[in-house]
Amino acid sequence: MIRRLFLVVVGGILLLATAGCKSKAASESASNEANKPKIYSLTDVDNELKEAGVQMTSTQEELRNFFKMHPNYQVCQDTDYMLVARMRNSKVDAHASDQYIFATYRDGKIAEFEIGPPEFSVGNLASYCH
Repeated sequence: MIRRLFLVVVGGILLLATAGCKSKAASESASNEANKPKIYSLTDVDNELKEAGVQMTSTQEELRNFFKMHPNYQVCQDTDYMLVARMRNSKVDAHASDQYIFATYRDGKIAEFEIGPPEFSVGNLASYCH
């Protein structure tokens, strides 16, 4: 009887210890996943710009302020007539496409606005980023 009770108690302790280890491993895995840098899709970039209020009628200064507030983007070229920036997904995953933002200005406002990987662009956007 005492032996049976002893086996039940030891078995219970082992069961709890095993479950605790699995919970800890699962939470560590979830934590690592949350800390992993994100791969930005075209939709992610578009949503961040929209949430910041950047659109076709925005000014050159508003677009520049967006990049000051979002340092995860790299501004490659910023002149009086155009801006080229990118989200460097290739730093996170070598097989992921970088997302580029291309804007031209007319009278201080965005006249042309293009977002996407370089293969979606008419120009060679990647050449602006070294």
